[in-house]
Amino acid sequence: MLISKHTISNFFATCFLSAMLASSAVALLSCFLYASNDFSSANSLSMSVDAPEADVLQALQLVVDDQIIHGTQQYAKEKILYGAHAAQSSSVFGNHAESAKTFYKVADGVLAPANFVDSSARGTITVRYEVLPVSDNRTNIRIDAVYIEDDRRRVHRSEGVVESAEYAEFNKRLQELRANRIQEREDSNKLAQLQAEAQALAHPPNASDMQPPAASSTVQQLEARVHDLRRQVERVVSAPGTELKSAPFRSASTILSLPAQTNVLVMVITPYWLGVETTDGHRGWIHRSHLEALP
Repeated sequence: MLISKHTISNFFATCFLSAMLASSAVALLSCFLYASNDFSSANSLSMSVDAPEADVLQALQLVVDDQIIHGTQQYAKEKILYGAHAAQSSSVFGNHAESAKTFYKVADGVLAPANFVDSSARGTITVRYEVLPVSDNRTNIRIDAVYIEDDRRRVHRSEGVVESAEYAEFNKRLQELRANRIQEREDSNKLAQLQAEAQALAHPPNASDMQPPAASSTVQQLEARVHDLRRQVERVVSAPGTELKSAPFRSASTILSLPAQTNVLVMVITPYWLGVETTDGHRGWIHRSHLEALP
């Protein structure tokens, strides 16, 4: 059967037109979604957490400030996507629940990130977190992620990996906070006991109440014990300009800067930070690496 050149031309023209229309439809849909700000991901993650809202917010703030978009990476780059930053608001997502506390983390200039549907070109990843208390000890958290190209403003929805990875990081931080709290309570009880012993040893009985033969050795033992207790409950600032923080993390506000060789009294012990009090009554947190034991 012979096919005319006219028929072949019409066939290819029809295919080309169909492809153009399909491409235009995709672009039009993307533009419509961007204009309507309707980016709630089909793979958004909603979880109910057995923790009070205050604990959830504290753990989540650590994730928002960690400068990482978890669960993705740039095209042909390292496996961890660094360079993200916290944001107060975003025009990407639609309206959120008025009663929920909302946080955003944004990474700009990302090239074709993994785990977003058909991602390409360079654009911006935005992650939204919504926190809503259910009861005194139960809190709901929802996480959404989306990637938008800078030039064409095409929307690439998350495949769900980013949301799951962000939640896993949040849960890790929450468990660390709980473990630190238990450790702090145990350390605080131990510290109170040591301080009580130090106070008692600092005011020994009158010499007349002590047996004369053992007086000299007893005083030496008491002095050694006091020195040992001081080494356990006091520290010295190791470097000039050491920051006394309002909370046990680096992004917390600075109360004041301390000169080197400043003596501080340890009030709370955690794996990485010590809660301390200065001789003039200021209380705050100093990282363990900036403190030394008494000589």
